[in-house]
Amino acid sequence: MKILVAIPGKLHTVRMNRFVPEALSALGHDVRVVDYTPTLVEKLRRKLGGRDAAPVVAPRLLAAIEAHAPELFLTLYGVNVAPPVLEELKRKGVASANWWLNDPFQWERASKILSRYDFAFTNAKYSVDAYAAAGLSHVHFLPSACDASVHHPLDRRIEADVSFAGDWSPNREQLVRRLVDAGVDVRVYGPWRRKLKAPSPIRLTHGFFTPERMAEIFAASRATLNVHTWRGRFDFGLNPRVFEAGACGTPQLVDWKRELGELFGPEERAGMLVYRTDEELLDLARSIPSRANELKAAALAAVPAFQRDHSYRARMQELLRVIGAAGR
Repeated sequence: MKILVAIPGKLHTVRMNRFVPEALSALGHDVRVVDYTPTLVEKLRRKLGGRDAAPVVAPRLLAAIEAHAPELFLTLYGVNVAPPVLEELKRKGVASANWWLNDPFQWERASKILSRYDFAFTNAKYSVDAYAAAGLSHVHFLPSACDASVHHPLDRRIEADVSFAGDWSPNREQLVRRLVDAGVDVRVYGPWRRKLKAPSPIRLTHGFFTPERMAEIFAASRATLNVHTWRGRFDFGLNPRVFEAGACGTPQLVDWKRELGELFGPEERAGMLVYRTDEELLDLARSIPSRANELKAAALAAVPAFQRDHSYRARMQELLRVIGAAGR
């Protein structure tokens, strides 16, 4: 199948803009990629004309459609894919699909975008109900994923009992400070410097990092802390870290979400330390040094299942199955 994938170009740690096209190509499809991030010239046109990004980018997307003549147009998020682009796809009889990966906390924003597509996919299982209630019955569940070429076990010297790799938020800083105050050996990796008041007791390695660097961070810690952005707001929806840490064979402290017991079997969950409250997190974190070998062995045993069942390749197979089933 000829597939055109429209991507956001500027992603740092979670490079699904790279992993998705590669997975589709590995499945044997003829894949072309177009970046819907405005180019420098398009930014100038946007500024001079006082226009939104999507109309400025549209001619380039239309040209890519004309050049590749795809049978499927797939976009990640699709924030700069203008209605005329989708109308042209419909006129040509090309199926359109959108994989939205910012649920559950952005489903209201997404509902305005996903309504125009033939097929839509959300990373949060129970956001499907919210979309259906809003009149979008064509949204399907497709969780986040990992890529075994990057997310796999590595041999590294241990730098901390617990790592946190990711962006800053008030909730995340609060949890990390509680761990530090409780005497847990924790180290943060991410762009936190401007958010922390000096002096801070948090041990920080500042800056953005690549997926490859994240795998190294996981390998250099006995466990990694996973705090969903929407903790305390939604009890469902899994972020990419769940799958990436699992594929790296790193135990993870992860806040409870409904899908944890629905997507993963006992083997996969054996490397997860699931907490619902701050107190549970503290107790589990304190237990890591004495359980390190046991937890690591369990996490490593689960790696094949993560890499097989929760890969971007598996996700693309499911996406194409849903689209193909609807077309029969």
